[in-house]
Amino acid sequence: MALRTAFTELLSLRHPIALAPMGGVSGGALAAALSNGGGLGLVGGGRADPAWVAREMEIAAERTGKSWGVGFQTWATGPATVEQALARRPSAIMLSFGHPGPLARLIRTARVVLIIQAEQALARAANRGP
Repeated sequence: MALRTAFTELLSLRHPIALAPMGGVSGGALAAALSNGGGLGLVGGGRADPAWVAREMEIAAERTGKSWGVGFQTWATGPATVEQALARRPSAIMLSFGHPGPLARLIRTARVVLIIQAEQALARAANRGP
């Protein structure tokens, strides 16, 4: 039985499940398998070698016609890496561990779903107020 949420509707998913984009571990085959199963498969971009990330995103794109994406550690990723990912037309990009500002602008401009992982530092900053 499918569970409908804003997340499932936005990405045309059957289940509100996303693969943790574990750098160097969550490759294209695993991401595609999760996407084919109805969730959101995310390739783990982390701090991985750009050639590995490119190859794994290509595998994900080839093995599924459903929504898939890629996740990066913001503090270890630059605009060129995000642009490389955007060129492969993922449905979503997840940013974690760092200030997402400049990278988030690139993703939003490309009209790709942006997922931000909230960490403890961001939560503390939010609680302090302006």
